[in-house]
Amino acid sequence: MVAFASDVVSVPHAVSNDSARVALQWIRKLPDEAWQPVNLRSKDRSRIKFSAQRFYGEAESWDTRVPPELLALGEEAVEAARAKAPDAPWDVFNIDTLVLNRYPKGKGVGKHHDPPKWVPLVVGVTLYDDPHNSPVNAMEFAHQRDSLVVPTPHRSAYAFHGSAYWGATHARRPCSAKQKGNVYSLTFRAFA
Repeated sequence: MVAFASDVVSVPHAVSNDSARVALQWIRKLPDEAWQPVNLRSKDRSRIKFSAQRFYGEAESWDTRVPPELLALGEEAVEAARAKAPDAPWDVFNIDTLVLNRYPKGKGVGKHHDPPKWVPLVVGVTLYDDPHNSPVNAMEFAHQRDSLVVPTPHRSAYAFHGSAYWGATHARRPCSAKQKGNVYSLTFRAFA
């Protein structure tokens, strides 16, 4: 048994088809210059952050509030995740930050910890440009010798908190070479 597994939940079909469609339409209308590198060493323009909180990798073009179309998606996912993880710190979790990543074929995010200035709870939603013709991507959580792979199909959500937040790293596995279009990861957070 993986020590932190009880602090990670997966919720298939966490958001409706309509919510996913509205969010994808909004995302696809973004101008290319809105997307920025993940960090100073990266050449990929694959991330957008929406937050009133200043943190690593800001760009002047990023808004300080989560857009309503994406906030509605996040709130829907939060309710689905809350039903599966009632012991998470929901009472202090009010979405104020969204990190939006797009992953073309072969791309993912390496293992990392989130900074301690956030409520120790993250809710992620995964959307696919072409969910019918793309292999399912996954998140991976690891601590020492323990690891847990969480498949992230289209419209699914995952949430992690507690020991999975503080003790484990998390990563998005690289997307398949057979993927059609992009995979989008929307991670919702609350500032502590």
